[in-house]
Amino acid sequence: MKILNRFTKTAFFTFLIMSVVFVACKNDDDNTTTPVDNNPIVGKWQLTAITPETAGTTIAGLDLLPALAPCIYSLKFTFTSDNKVALSDCDAAVALIGGLIKIESTTTWKVDSGKLILTNGTTTNSFGLTQNTNDMKIVVNTNTTGTGAAVNAVLSLKRL
Repeated sequence: MKILNRFTKTAFFTFLIMSVVFVACKNDDDNTTTPVDNNPIVGKWQLTAITPETAGTTIAGLDLLPALAPCIYSLKFTFTSDNKVALSDCDAAVALIGGLIKIESTTTWKVDSGKLILTNGTTTNSFGLTQNTNDMKIVVNTNTTGTGAAVNAVLSLKRL
């Protein structure tokens, strides 16, 4: 009986130790991964021109942009594979462009059916988009007041 009692205790402690070892050795790696977007927009782009979408159309104040932000054509758009977007290299241009394309630290991007969709929290804006490997054009509405005729401008960018 004494041997059986000792055997039961030994088996119990062996089972307990094996259980602790099994749980302690569980794979704790966090397998959640951020989806990667392989759209050709991913990368750094530099603004090269802002022109009216329709030739011969005048956009009020367009000719003033270089005077208001001398570094405007140094402005960089960075699109990352985790769908974040940021502006850099010309704070004055960021402020001016902000009325047309609002890009904040939490802005995310998505390309869908020829549209660039930017999301800031619950606000989503859609812009016309054409792109190839080295060039991109984003069509923005310059009518930020909501009154008057809508006039579109094309932001031309080149890949860096």
